[in-house]
Amino acid sequence: MAGHALDALETSEARELSDHLSACVKCRAESISWQNTAASLAFTSEVARPSPEVRSRILASIKAEGEHQAARSTEKGNERVANSPDKTSRADSKVVPFEKPARRGSRVAWAIALAASVAFIALALSLILVWNRYNAMRHEMAQLGDRLDQANGELARERESLTRERQARELITSPEASLATLAGTEMARSARARLAFDRNSGRAMLMAYDLPPAPSGKAYQLWYIAEGKPPMPGQVFNTDSAGHAEMSGQLSEQARAATSFAVTLEPAAGVSAPSGPMYLTGAIS
Repeated sequence: MAGHALDALETSEARELSDHLSACVKCRAESISWQNTAASLAFTSEVARPSPEVRSRILASIKAEGEHQAARSTEKGNERVANSPDKTSRADSKVVPFEKPARRGSRVAWAIALAASVAFIALALSLILVWNRYNAMRHEMAQLGDRLDQANGELARERESLTRERQARELITSPEASLATLAGTEMARSARARLAFDRNSGRAMLMAYDLPPAPSGKAYQLWYIAEGKPPMPGQVFNTDSAGHAEMSGQLSEQARAATSFAVTLEPAAGVSAPSGPMYLTGAIS
């Protein structure tokens, strides 16, 4: 371990130890500890400063090397001048031509830059494609969510319609059921309605058709009329855009004795006595 931390092992030994450390956690931790110890040795010794003589020797060596390089360059320049056809014009020239530097490094750097540019462009295109796909998936999910909400709404309305139909069948087929047909007055000649109620349980259901939409602040109100008594107020209701309305409720004991019925246009909150125009009227058939 210590030799490995100091890079003092043979190649085969270092390879064998590395193979062992890759599989042994305990030894790997110990090896890291030795490496940290070896690294800390650099801070245990005092910093040695070079003497002035060392600096002088280094500067002298640099100067001598410079003079030697200059002399060699001059010799090469003189040789080129001597071999040149224009010996007279170049003999007195003291200009030393520079040697062309090798271009291998620049070519490698250019190739690396080109590869990096291609990789960057490919990455940018990939990101654009991923982003477009993400937006498309979000749009599709939003559309699916809207369709699901619409389907759930239609399913809820269908369930309500089936529930009303079942209740209407049960009410109509009841032995104590009473049925009344209401026809439109001069206010709405095409309007019509059917009323079914059970005299024992008091359950009632009204289905109206082709009534004109009630003005703002107004609504239709059902009235129960028994012989010799004033009209008894029933529920208030509104129609849809097609003039259709369905209403169910519970009749009071007095309303169960009614033999005729009417529908008038009243304030939206309803009134205790009829005051508006009559749109439907009829009796038990």
